[in-house]
Amino acid sequence: MMRRVLWSGATALVCVLLILGGWLHRRTTLYDHWIAQAAARNEIDFYLIKALVYEESWFRAGIKGSSGELGLMQVSMAAAQDFCARKGFPAVSESRLLEPDLNLEVGSWYLKQSLERYKDSPSPLVFALLRYNAGEARADQWLQQAKIRPAPPGMSADEYCLSLVDFPRTRAYVRRILDRFRSHNFLY
Repeated sequence: MMRRVLWSGATALVCVLLILGGWLHRRTTLYDHWIAQAAARNEIDFYLIKALVYEESWFRAGIKGSSGELGLMQVSMAAAQDFCARKGFPAVSESRLLEPDLNLEVGSWYLKQSLERYKDSPSPLVFALLRYNAGEARADQWLQQAKIRPAPPGMSADEYCLSLVDFPRTRAYVRRILDRFRSHNFLY
């Protein structure tokens, strides 16, 4: 009798784990096709965009941020308007910006603009992510500090530049994206 109870419990646990694993896999791969397209069009690494999407929305397309950011990449309407103006497209509505394909395109384009802007910095990826999270003015302030004093010997450029960021949440945000980007781990 005890074996039967243990066997039933173990079987139920395995079933739950398989269902949970399937749900996590589906959730973390649902938008891979659109991420791959946006990454290719903007010449950005697929895993960088996916890591940013994980951090910004945990793959929830309809999410709205506290400051009005929208969708998978938490794109602001200002960034969407800039995208439309530079690409010669008509203005988009909030509901259209929540659509995954457009949201990923605008967010990836904005990230590409950030990477281009900071390509000559000590750590282009760090400063692009800082701009994405904290805005251009703050990213530029941290860049000025990084240019004044070079990184100490033995410290990576990424870690040094992050050590200049006086917002712990922003610093942690960038570290999480970098870790996920480098590890390709999207399950937890």
